[in-house]
Amino acid sequence: MNAFIVAQYFSKLVNSMSNELTLNFKSPCNLFVLTFEDNNRVAYAYLKSEGKIVGDVWIYNRCETPNSPEWTDRNNIPFANCNGYMSEGGLMKREVEIDDVLVDWEQDKTGPIAYVYIFEDLYGVVGINDKPGYARFAIKDSKIAKVMEIEE
Repeated sequence: MNAFIVAQYFSKLVNSMSNELTLNFKSPCNLFVLTFEDNNRVAYAYLKSEGKIVGDVWIYNRCETPNSPEWTDRNNIPFANCNGYMSEGGLMKREVEIDDVLVDWEQDKTGPIAYVYIFEDLYGVVGINDKPGYARFAIKDSKIAKVMEIEE
């Protein structure tokens, strides 16, 4: 991929109402923002340029895992991941606080790539035109997440 690591640069704009959490992380070049949203049902990461979503990925569910895909009905946006597409680790049972979410940035020839860490573990990766990006707990590619291969 011929990529190089760019120093971490975090700029958080916090909108925390009830149990919902929204965090914005600016890219090192200040041209992109990674928005992490946990609406107390599901969590997603959205890569944005000038306010437009250019990449997205499901991060985890908080709700009961549906038996069938929700993405067949747009009224369910943002979609929870379903049985057969996610591992048990994709059900978040812990409280996620502001300081539990970090984003690391990398630059390659196509643009920035955001690495989303929760509790210091890599949960998702999203770059430009990654719709969807890669999720730690995806076990089968879907409309909301691709399988991430993690070397441990």
